[in-house]
Amino acid sequence: MIRIAVIGGGPAGFMAAVSAAEASNNIEIEIFDKAEPFKTILYTGGGRCNITNATFDHKKLASNYPRGEKFLYSAFSRFAARETIDWFNSHGIELYTQDDCRIFPKSNDANTIREMFLNKARELGIKIRSHSSILKIEQRQDKFYIYVGKNPIIFDKVVISTGGNYRKVEGSGYEFTKNMGHNITELKPALTAFVTKEKWPSNLAGVTIQDVEISAVFKGKVVAKDRGDLLFTHKGVSGPSIFKISSYCAFLDYSESEPLILNFNFVPDKKSEDFEKELLKVFDENSKKNLVNILSDYVPRSLISMLLDINLITQDKKPSQITKEERKKIIKLLTALALSVKTPAPEGEMVTAGGINLDEVNPKTMESKIVKNLYFCGEVLNIDGFTGGFNLQAAWSTGYIAGINISTG
Repeated sequence: MIRIAVIGGGPAGFMAAVSAAEASNNIEIEIFDKAEPFKTILYTGGGRCNITNATFDHKKLASNYPRGEKFLYSAFSRFAARETIDWFNSHGIELYTQDDCRIFPKSNDANTIREMFLNKARELGIKIRSHSSILKIEQRQDKFYIYVGKNPIIFDKVVISTGGNYRKVEGSGYEFTKNMGHNITELKPALTAFVTKEKWPSNLAGVTIQDVEISAVFKGKVVAKDRGDLLFTHKGVSGPSIFKISSYCAFLDYSESEPLILNFNFVPDKKSEDFEKELLKVFDENSKKNLVNILSDYVPRSLISMLLDINLITQDKKPSQITKEERKKIIKLLTALALSVKTPAPEGEMVTAGGINLDEVNPKTMESKIVKNLYFCGEVLNIDGFTGGFNLQAAWSTGYIAGINISTG
């Protein structure tokens, strides 16, 4: 009987354990979790659990990972979105797809997923050790000695699936892996909101603007672009596009003294010169309207009202009273509004960028190229995706590939 330890009871770890147990009767599996197993799933997708994304071409799917794209080609060629949907259906979970391609359980409750995995693990005889912090892992010849207390528990194979946490390396999967000869890349927060130097966004906290073109500039160079919804917060800006840009910019050393500049175009597909022509026509057709009312057709009134005040432009002016200089300011406000980002929002990250060096892991099996019978899956690897179900998809895929290989390899 082959004894397997899974360190980390999150989505990737449970997928690895369940997949392995379903593939072989000749193994014993124990899952170690420092807290409550599979609890992190409860916070995904706003509590609904965004299982995956309806992107069915595996290379297109992989393009949603700033780190790990090419590494995932092999796993996704065998177990990607389509296979994930089939797997969950076969385990009694009905799914549905939103218009934005995000896929959720029909229950709209992440606990449905958690209970399915916990019940399946018990059914398969997988031992779950809750509140079991690993003190150290030692490798002696062809065995792994795992210390939870004074005396070690001995295993033939180990799967590290401890997730990502850039704040805490000591006592984590990163440290255990490093002690066995692996390299850990630099760790940074990803999928974060931004804290801006400007204070005025706090007065608009909760205001959402749809379909905004955003470009990020650092040291005079455009480093990221996206288009989507924008949310103002008490400290700066957030929203799906901001999360995406934050991932692209995760390893840039921006700061208060050297900020990341975000430029917002609230009239997508229009350059400033095109918008100026449109605005002149709108002014001519609405000569008796106040300026703030005219511009409220482009952005929420609360935003344009604040921007006009900040720029000392009287809100109730009529178009004929607006100077050329003021018109130029208005055009810039709506097509190239700039905010200066000094830091990612503290405690706001959804995932960690960085992790176990992918050059040291076999993408076809998830086995270490350095230590035989040591496997990895999930966010502990240097893999992170955008929002929309992509991070859970990476967990399911790498977990499944690790699971079927530890059961047969």
